[in-house]
Amino acid sequence: MNIVLASVDCLRHDTFDHRFYDSLKTSGSHYDTCITQAAFTSPSHTSMLSGLNPFNHDVRWLIDYETDATLLPEILSEEGFNTVGFTGGYPLPTGNIPDAFDEFYHITPMEDRMEGRGDEFGPANLLVNRAVNWLDDHEGENNFVFIHLFDLHLTLRSEFGKRDEPDFDENHVYKNVEQYIGRYQRRYREEADFVARQLENLHELVDIDISVVTGDHGSKMPGEHGYPWVYDSEGNRVGSQVRGVELYENIIRVPLVFSGDPFPDETVHEQVRSIDIVPTLLDALDIDVPETDGMTLLDNEHPEFAYSETYHGQLTKENKLTHKMNKQYDFGWNDLDSLVCLRSNEWKLICTANGELEPVELYHIAQDPGEERNLLHDEGEVAQEYFDDLETILDNDEQMYVTADEVNQATKDRLEDLGYL
Repeated sequence: MNIVLASVDCLRHDTFDHRFYDSLKTSGSHYDTCITQAAFTSPSHTSMLSGLNPFNHDVRWLIDYETDATLLPEILSEEGFNTVGFTGGYPLPTGNIPDAFDEFYHITPMEDRMEGRGDEFGPANLLVNRAVNWLDDHEGENNFVFIHLFDLHLTLRSEFGKRDEPDFDENHVYKNVEQYIGRYQRRYREEADFVARQLENLHELVDIDISVVTGDHGSKMPGEHGYPWVYDSEGNRVGSQVRGVELYENIIRVPLVFSGDPFPDETVHEQVRSIDIVPTLLDALDIDVPETDGMTLLDNEHPEFAYSETYHGQLTKENKLTHKMNKQYDFGWNDLDSLVCLRSNEWKLICTANGELEPVELYHIAQDPGEERNLLHDEGEVAQEYFDDLETILDNDEQMYVTADEVNQATKDRLEDLGYL
């Protein structure tokens, strides 16, 4: 038996329309509203592979992370599966997710700084080629393959192309960047189609019994929430970024599809979560499911609430509400809010988490999917209900009071290349 879990970094739910994805939708269970539990690669993948929310697996940031959670490849290995991971991107190899696999390969043969993927990048075709060869070598055995595809991970450098970058203002924020942004949407679509074609090749070249395709987070596009600008909770423009620092639908909503015999042919519009992947897959394999925060989706039941977070502001050395920042990082990130949110099929409440929770945005996403009307002051009872639930969920979580380790200049430069700074 061959099981493949493909995570496409930065995959938006509204770009899941390639012919290959359409074929998966008609041969399995398609969930068009899967909510990721974090807006960053490493914590999101830890939730995806553990079935736990970030406050239970303890991975809250991109790099040098560590979790004690039991991950899916470890469970499958105990059941006699060979497990392997392939990644073409930077963050995951900096922590201990690779240790959960029998084999894990960080494939980085090329430098791609102009497109903003940093000096180490492995394209989807190479990852798929390695996965096909590995599966051929293990033909007739029980295999689990995880592939993390980094091709969509473009930044403002993609928009500049070969032109000169715009100047910085006095706060080290790009000036007049709007003139450059037309290229991003085209490049994103090109990369999205390229990744889909490579996954299509994978499914044509080897027999796959169960296929799972999803994303770890999405990405902003022109016209969405002041793209590419980022604003703090006071409405001040504090930087330019296209992912990872906000909790709007374009960032935390991704597609999810399970295909294979155990999964009914259906499209589900109710929300599900990344933490539901592990219990659903193990249920399909008739393997005992450990205690998780997720739930199996094979019972045709769906979670009422989904939690997400982004602690980007904790790149800074000290918490902004408890100490003065003693350094000014590029792009003004020390002024950026840490955020948490609680979402249902109807409402979403976003709170800052800069030392204490504070509600800042409430959207009726069932009626306002573009999140254009903040109803925080118009729907006080709803906001209070969701706020109380968030406080209960985070009652023992100290992350909002904890500061991240200081990031050295070399790491900061690399994160900037990848669009996180």
